[in-house]
Amino acid sequence: MPGPTPTPFEIHVPDSLLGFIHDRVRTARLPPPLAHPDGKAATYGVTHEAMTALQDHWNNRYNWRAVEDRLNSSLKQFTVPILHKGEDLSIHFIHHRSPQPDAIPLIFIHGWPGSFLEVEKIVTLLTHPPSEKAQAYHVVAPSLPGIGFSSAPKTKNFGPEKVAGVFHKLMVILGYDHYVAQGGDWGSIICRCLAVDHPKACLGVHLNFILALPPSALKNPLELFYLATRWMTPYQKKLIERMIWWRKEENGYADMMSTKPMTIAFALVDSPLGFAAWIRDKIDSLVDDYEWTEDEVITFCMMYILPGNSAFANLYKEGSVELKANILKRIIPSEVCFGASSFPKGSCFSYPLVPFPALR
Repeated sequence: MPGPTPTPFEIHVPDSLLGFIHDRVRTARLPPPLAHPDGKAATYGVTHEAMTALQDHWNNRYNWRAVEDRLNSSLKQFTVPILHKGEDLSIHFIHHRSPQPDAIPLIFIHGWPGSFLEVEKIVTLLTHPPSEKAQAYHVVAPSLPGIGFSSAPKTKNFGPEKVAGVFHKLMVILGYDHYVAQGGDWGSIICRCLAVDHPKACLGVHLNFILALPPSALKNPLELFYLATRWMTPYQKKLIERMIWWRKEENGYADMMSTKPMTIAFALVDSPLGFAAWIRDKIDSLVDDYEWTEDEVITFCMMYILPGNSAFANLYKEGSVELKANILKRIIPSEVCFGASSFPKGSCFSYPLVPFPALR
């Protein structure tokens, strides 16, 4: 029986929804600034100065219709219905094929607060690499269910494992019986599920966000000793200290969404500027040496503002349960190629002697 056929998709947000967002931003009340003589206003969250500037730009200079035109002209977008575990979803995705005969199918999976927009600046480099010796890829970049232009699950318990099942079906629909996967944040967890559940199809994964259980005292005693005593290079110690700092000072958003997702959804879905503050608070501290423009920040946030649902937070609730109960205990099969990258402003790091025994 033939599978569903992808339908070409163009973004066109209804005028009524854009009007609602514009009115909410224009009339938004901002809390007054709090004096910080020590210059550490950011320790209290996103600053009044940052949000005032964002509101002004949004009201007076931001043009969503121009963004739509750019995305519709530069990205080949599609939707396809996928039925999985009782959920009938419409999945939005980018699909750019390479002309190279040896191109490898690559599924690029975003996390929070990312979206398919992450591939916009790199998709041509992947499908048409500048060097003949460089590997080319057929790029598939789906929107997670409920984010961007993918529909949201209607029931609970639709976490990373089920999302991985949806994305495997997507690759099969597109004719890719074998593929590799790249993921960051929740995308990395979904990639791990693809590798574990579909090792004959998902031939390799690359992660830029790594979670792992501590090394086993029985299987990896030296690695556990190195970790416990911080027997590391100064740079490795710096990364570990950042990871501890992040968990202590910056992880409140994750704690909130993983415990009471509907509560924060009620607060944010009706307040576009509030939603932008929720996201803006994190993106600056997670990207290395990149200056975000106000246009980029707003467009990034729009992928969460437009859907008007709680899927962005539900993923933390469902994912946290799955991580504790199952995902971190499952080993990526040895036949699946594995690679990882760590960057200075990440929140989880791969120390070569520590996390990999728990992954393989």
